[in-house]
Amino acid sequence: MASQRALKTLENRKAPVGSYYISWRRWLPIMRAYEEGRAMYFATPPVQLIYAFNAALKEITEGSVSLEERFALHKKVSNHFKDELEKLGAGFVPLSRDIAANGMSAVKYPQGVTAAILPKLAEHDVVVAGGLHKDIASTYFRVGHMGVTAVDSSRGDIEKVLKAVAAVFAEAKSA
Repeated sequence: MASQRALKTLENRKAPVGSYYISWRRWLPIMRAYEEGRAMYFATPPVQLIYAFNAALKEITEGSVSLEERFALHKKVSNHFKDELEKLGAGFVPLSRDIAANGMSAVKYPQGVTAAILPKLAEHDVVVAGGLHKDIASTYFRVGHMGVTAVDSSRGDIEKVLKAVAAVFAEAKSA
């Protein structure tokens, strides 16, 4: 899984690995023990997440919708979501919609709107994430729109988010 060169780079690394659970320093002894037929671990694996991941993969691979259809549905939802946000005066972090993700939107706040809206969205039962890029973090927020919650229009989840965003944008602009 890793070349000798990669392992040598790890050995010579000066800074510690930033994550506890994905550190090769922790996993390599576990893998070596496995190869030797010895049980060894340093943490309890998140079994419920493994089962959830398995269920999601089964839904994707054994569902009635092909991967191509699934990708097309996500693109359609993404375009609708972004079109509606543009009507509200929002922009986007990606320089072009051609390179924007179909499962997440990085939405720039319109004129007169700031990150102060994020708690207001939560009051509408809509949870979004703040910006991550340190140089522009205060200028945008992120909204995930993927999976069944996005592509099953009978649920109304996308429209609920758009309605909440429109309400808090309007409130922020009038304040």
